[in-house]
This record gives sequence, structure tokens and C-alpha cells, in this order.
Amino acid sequence: MEYICRICNQPRPESAFTEKSHSLHTCKKCNILPNLRTEERNQLEEIFKIFMQTRISHKDTVRLKTLCISKYPKVSLHATLVFEVSQLRPYKKGRHAFLEQKYPELAKRIEEAGFFYSQYIKANRD
Repeated sequence: MEYICRICNQPRPESAFTEKSHSLHTCKKCNILPNLRTEERNQLEEIFKIFMQTRISHKDTVRLKTLCISKYPKVSLHATLVFEVSQLRPYKKGRHAFLEQKYPELAKRIEEAGFFYSQYIKANRD
């Protein structure tokens, strides 16, 4: 049976996981990586999950504020973008269309950061 590693997103055989790494969903190769790389990836995943929620709550905005001053430049950039979106449109319904109409420069920056799937963009442009 194959499992997918959470860090490298590659399917790996069961022998590529140790007992401890099974629960973490990380293969032996990625388990050796320094914690800094995995910490950055975890924070980016957290930001994306916050962005994809139906409503960005007050707790999430507080967390985004702390991630805005992260030591990783990519994390701080993405957190800043999602924080701006949460201030303008915390609800997901019609978020992309709203941003394209009222704040096109912010919508473009978000698309460049990779936060929108292509089907959302195509559906709104047709």
C-alpha cells in the first residue's frame, strides 16, 4: 500500500515511513530535512486553509497578523495578502468577483501568489 508524504507530496511505499512518521505523514527522506523548511511549508498550508474557508474569523485574522511578521518572506507576503482580503471580504461567496470589481490590483496580486484555482478565474471571466 502506498502513502502520500505531506512534505514532498509523493506517493511512497509503506517501507518509506517509520512508526513515528506514519502519524506525521512524512517519509524518511523528508523527516531528515531541517525543521525550518517544514515549518515554512506548514505556515503556507495554514494560510491557504484560512483563505479557502467560507468565513475568515477574528481568530484567523489575529493569526494572520502574527504570520505577517514571519521570518520567511514568502509566508509574510501571503499572510499580508490574505489579511488584506479578510479585512475587505471575509466571506468566500463572491469574493473573487468582488475583488476584481473593486480592487483589481489586489485580485491580480492574489492570482500571482497562486491563491485562486483556474476554474474560479475562468468562471468569472466568461
